[in-house]
Formats: sequence, C-alpha cells, structure tokens
Amino acid sequence: MRVIFLLMFTVYTCSANLSYGQNNVQAADRYKSALNDYKQGKYAAAMEKLSPLTSVNATSPYSAYAHYYYALSAYQLKRFKESKQMLLQLQSRVPGWNKIADVHYLLGAIAFENGQIREGMDYLGRIRDSSFAKDVQALKQHHLSSLNDLAKLKELQKQYSSDRDIALILINYIENSPSSTQTDMQIAEQLEKQYKITRKEKAAVSEEAPKRSVPKTESKWTKGYFDVSVLLPFRLDEFSTSKRRSNQFAYDYYLGLTLAQEQLREEGITVNLWAYDVSNDAGSMKAIVNNKNFQSSDMVIGPLYSGTFDVTAQFAADAGVIMLNPLSTDGNLLKSGPDIYLGHPSISFQMQKAAEWMKGRSAGLSAVIYYGNTAKDSTMAFSYADEWKSRGGKVMELTKIQGEREWLESKLPSFEVAKPGHVALFSSDGGSGASLIEVLNGRKLITVPVLATATSFNLQQSRLTKYGSRLFLIETDYVDREKESIRQFQKSYWNKTSSFPSVYSYQGFDQLLFFGRMMAKYKDKFSTGLQSKKYGDDEYLLSGFDYTKSNENQITPVLKYNGSKWLPIDR
Repeated sequence: MRVIFLLMFTVYTCSANLSYGQNNVQAADRYKSALNDYKQGKYAAAMEKLSPLTSVNATSPYSAYAHYYYALSAYQLKRFKESKQMLLQLQSRVPGWNKIADVHYLLGAIAFENGQIREGMDYLGRIRDSSFAKDVQALKQHHLSSLNDLAKLKELQKQYSSDRDIALILINYIENSPSSTQTDMQIAEQLEKQYKITRKEKAAVSEEAPKRSVPKTESKWTKGYFDVSVLLPFRLDEFSTSKRRSNQFAYDYYLGLTLAQEQLREEGITVNLWAYDVSNDAGSMKAIVNNKNFQSSDMVIGPLYSGTFDVTAQFAADAGVIMLNPLSTDGNLLKSGPDIYLGHPSISFQMQKAAEWMKGRSAGLSAVIYYGNTAKDSTMAFSYADEWKSRGGKVMELTKIQGEREWLESKLPSFEVAKPGHVALFSSDGGSGASLIEVLNGRKLITVPVLATATSFNLQQSRLTKYGSRLFLIETDYVDREKESIRQFQKSYWNKTSSFPSVYSYQGFDQLLFFGRMMAKYKDKFSTGLQSKKYGDDEYLLSGFDYTKSNENQITPVLKYNGSKWLPIDR
C-alpha cells in the first residue's frame, strides 16, 4: 500500500511536526510573528511583515486576516487612508469573509476619525452581528457626543430616525446643555418615551464609554486560525513505506484530518495541524508540554495511552485547551477536566442504549450473554448484564466463549427447558457472530432476537440481510457506503493516497471538521454551542455528534436493518 504524505515532517525533541506545505508554513510563521508585533504595539513592524501576505498573488489561508491586521496596525498609527484602502481591498478580494462585520466596524471608525459622520453611520448600519451592539453604541457615543452642535445632532436624528443610539445621544446633549430651550426639552422627552430610554441608560451616556477600534486580540478566538496538536503513536523510528505498519490507524486517522483541514479552509476556517509522535512515555510528554509551540495549542487530539494522557489532561485543564480522545470509550477519562471530550460514546452509554432498546424487543425478561477473549469484550458483557438487570431483566447465563462453531456446538446449552428472551454477543472475533446464530438456529431458536457488536461479524453489514429481522448491531462507526458524501470522500482520498480510507480516516475527517466548525462558530461559548443541538449523519460521513448531555459523543450506537440498509434505531 502506498501512502503519500503531503505534509512536511519536522522533528522536535520527542516529537514530529507535520505541516501542510513549505509555503504555508512560512506564511504561518510570518503571520504569527506579525500578530505578536501587533499585540506588543509594534504596528509598523507588523505592517512590514503582513504586506507580502496581502499581495494579489498571496494564496495562503492567512491572506484575509493579514489584510485586516495590516489595516488595524495602520489605524493605530493614524494612517487612516492606508487603513481604509486595505479594508476596501479585502472587501473586494474576499467579499464573503466571515469577519466582514469587523471590516465594516473599522471602516466606520475610520470615517468618524475623518469627520465623515454619515459615511461612518452607513458602514455601521451594515453590521448585522448582534454581538457588536455595545461596541457600535460606544463608538457612536465617543464621536457624536463630541460634536457639541445641537443643530447637527438634530439633523442626524432626523436622518437616522430609527437609530436608538443617536436618539440617546441627542437626549443626553439636550438635558445637559444650559442653552437648551423648552422646545428642545420637549423633543428629548418625546424621544425618551418613543425609545423607552431608562435613567440608567442616560446616566451611562454621561460617562464616556471606551471606543472599540480593535478586536480583543488577547483572546485566542480572534487571531484568525486554530492550532490543533495531534498526539498519536506514529512511531517514526520504525517508519517505512515498504510495509503496512501495525499502527497504520494513526496514519489513516491523520490523513483524514488533512482532508478535513482542506474542507475547513474552503469554509473560511484555518486550522494548523501540528503532529507529535507520542506513545506511553510520560517523560517525553512532559517535554512536549514545555514546548512553546505546543503551548499555543487551541485543541489537542490524543494521546491514546494513560501515561501520556494524564500529563496532557493536566496541561489542558491549566491552559483551558479543548482536548479530544478520538478512540477511547472509557467515560472515566472525562473526570480529568471540564474541556475533555470523547469522540465516541462510552461503553456505559452504549450498554444503556442497547438494554433500553432490547427491553422492547426481547421475547421475555431472561437474557443469555456471551463474550469473547478481549478485555473490551468482557467489560461490555458485564456492563450490559448490569444494565439489563437494572431494568428488571434476568441473566440466565454470562459466559466467555470461543468463536469456532464446533466449540459452540459442544458448549452451548440446548435450551430445551427454558428459552432466553434474547441473546447478546460481545466479541472481537469476526467469525463468532455467524457461528453463534447458526448454532442457535440448530437449537430451534430461529426467532430469538440477537444483539451483537459489529466486530462479531467479518461480513460486510450489507450482506447480513439473512439475519436482519432478528439481529441488532452495536456499531459507533457505521459506514453507509451508499451515501454520496462517502463516495466523494473515497474518491478524494484515493486521489491523494492511491489507497482507500479505513474507518479511522472517516473518524479523523469527521472529528476535525466538527470541532473546527464548533470552535469557529461558538468561540469562547464552545461548550454551550456543543450542548445546543445534535448534529446528524446527514452533515458528516459517519453517525454524527451529540454532546447535548455529556462530553462523550452520545450518538445512537445500536443499528437495525430496515429491509435495505442498516440504520440507527432512532431513525
């Protein structure tokens, strides 16, 4: 299998950094350096570094933000003409930019500084983002209150008769001016009633509010990109393209991330991927945590092992960084911090949903539970037994099995006296599922419902139709190969790697696409945004995301066959 990495490897101490092309790496370094200069008040230096990123030939994902911060720097230096020209250039080149409200705000501020009140009002009137309301009011107050010209304020109020801010400024001017006439006071009283202006509002206007000429650049949400660190066991010391690696899943997952990175870029969301080769060595993870580049992370994906997870979780908790475990089903990991998320539902939640579903499908209260040789198999089996009993059910048998049909024929009871209401199988042996059902058929249990993990079958789920009426599958990463989005992804993946994606590739794509969108949309209200709604499989390749009640992805893990395809039980 030929796997082509389009990203450049740069080795750090105990780590490796994968970036998406030398030119973009240089653009990223230049942009970050300029942004740092801006934060330190070195505006001329910032403009010099940003200038190449604003040229017509610049194709980096930082181009739009480079325009904007160039204009901000020029504004701070009172080079208003230059600032305005850059903003108009930005509007022309990126008319659909997702920060266009900031552009209109700054253009309004520039117009006010130049004494062009009506132009400034027009720019501010184009802002539809309600989060700018207080800032717009403060900007108007700062400039219009200093007019000290009642006639001009009256004229403005007539021209912008629906503008509450101007009405408030006019009321304040009239009530505090010794030259105001009785007619003026009547105008103020009328406006006060019309706009239902309170005493508190009038008192606030009497004190000059700070004007907003720049965004809150101290926030990580306004820098124009997201740094996502990926902590996976790449095992670069064993790297070889001549054979398929035992940790191939890490590379498949990362390639999925890179395709999501491209999709996000098309949506106007810039994500930098920084990959670190991390296994279970806590010492090496501590070195990474102390790395300045890593400390700028907005989100961390991984690590997968307990030794390095604990170190990373502590860093994430201290720094307020979002942390995603992409593969684990251990709900206990969430106890390590408020911003830790699981990409999958925990085993506990999976068993809750499975037992809840089977309660309405079982032919009786009794269940027979079988499990395979792995720790996960037994954990799921015992958890399911507890869930079933908590719902008033009984467990007739809880037995570890081998997957061969001969073994099952000789070891399974005949069930001649008492038949189970349903059978549950938790096995990582792909041959055990079909063997068990055939043995059950031989015991004349041909209609008894069977709940099984998808890993119990080595057949593609689309070929399990002969079991469909009685079989329910537990699968958190079901791939519906009939979906058009799946087909398009496979095509894109093949064009880049000359191979077909594995389930880990789908996971990497979906998870970065989802979390990237959520960070860009909700920013510092990230957790609240995740809790606001469920995001279904119509928006993503696999089963979607549901963080409405927990930091684990509580998507429906149980599938049923509808006569033509497998679907989640809630559809």
